Amino acid sequence: MASALAMARRNLGQTSPNPSVGAVIVAPTPPRGPAATKTGEQIIARAVTGHGGTPHAEPQAIETARAAIGVEALKDATLYVTLEPCNHQGRTPPCTEAIIKAGIKRVVIAGDDHDERVKGGGIAKLKAAGIKVTVGICKAAANRLSLGHTLLKTENRPAILIKSALSADGLILPASDGSAATGNGTGPRWVTSPLARRRGQLLRAEADCILIGRGTALADDPSLTCRLNGMAARSPQPILLDSRLSLPKHLKLFQTSAISADMAAMQPLVAYDQAISSAEVKAYGTERSATLIPIKRSSEGGVDLRALATAIAARGFTRMMVEGGPTLSGRLIKAGLFDQLNIFIGAQNAGPEGIAPFDGESLEWALEAWPLNLEYSQTLGDNLMHQYIRSDREIAAV
Repeated sequence: MASALAMARRNLGQTSPNPSVGAVIVAPTPPRGPAATKTGEQIIARAVTGHGGTPHAEPQAIETARAAIGVEALKDATLYVTLEPCNHQGRTPPCTEAIIKAGIKRVVIAGDDHDERVKGGGIAKLKAAGIKVTVGICKAAANRLSLGHTLLKTENRPAILIKSALSADGLILPASDGSAATGNGTGPRWVTSPLARRRGQLLRAEADCILIGRGTALADDPSLTCRLNGMAARSPQPILLDSRLSLPKHLKLFQTSAISADMAAMQPLVAYDQAISSAEVKAYGTERSATLIPIKRSSEGGVDLRALATAIAARGFTRMMVEGGPTLSGRLIKAGLFDQLNIFIGAQNAGPEGIAPFDGESLEWALEAWPLNLEYSQTLGDNLMHQYIRSDREIAAV
């Protein structure tokens, strides 16, 4: 199952609206030598959900195994899969039918599928066909990997993964003078090392969309692509929160020529306050390469963040990384609209010019305000990365 989970991780951020599922097929190892009486087991096939959600992992693994050992030998095989196999006709036939037809004798399932079209039905169909089914192996790890899919079905939103880079004294550096007003920022002011920033790029590759606010767009003028070698095609869909539709048209995200040649050109999605006049919306859209999304206003003012999350889910996104500044990240945390904090800590202090990272609040405040478990820590030269996961919902299963 650990091998199946590793396969699922490979395509995180690439399979929406479906989850990234890993599958492994194990078969007995034939005895060797005339006196051999015992057999072991060996992995004969591995697979992961394809880009865009198809093909599913289970039929891919079955085809690989069939080619390796033949149809008859599959009857002694065991399939390990990270999520309950689907039991309905969608863009692909039901995976349960492929498993039954292959004659596999045993299926080991890690995580739960909260899709109403599955939700125990896949397990029931396999058992009815006489297949031995084991459920719950490495369940916590599997449910974390499929959390975005689960939230899409249960809360009508993607998993929200906040990333923040802090100085050694727990602060962030403000934008350069004038950048927030003019949109002529010279880029971010780094508090972390190049190695830590490369690790952050990997987080981008594991997300299917990335959200920033107006302040970050102005101060940093980012492209939001994945800049790891050979991984530009895994860049997430950029989303801008520009409630007043005031971002200047010269920003990189509005220039399709800034998109790397080896990835599909993606116009940014721009979320804005739906109360803005249609004339302003038309003028903004005409001058920029972008798709505009109207969002209702919250009772506190500004775009309603839960409505924004719902609108993003409606487009099939399941894993949304947030690289916004302190205001956006802080608002999401205060609203409870987040599932993971990815905190990078640099080696130097920000000093007197540093500001609190979450809308006036510290990291310590966030850790006290919400039940967060430290999933792991990673040393990145003289920098650190800490990943915290919400543990107050069963589906998080930490």
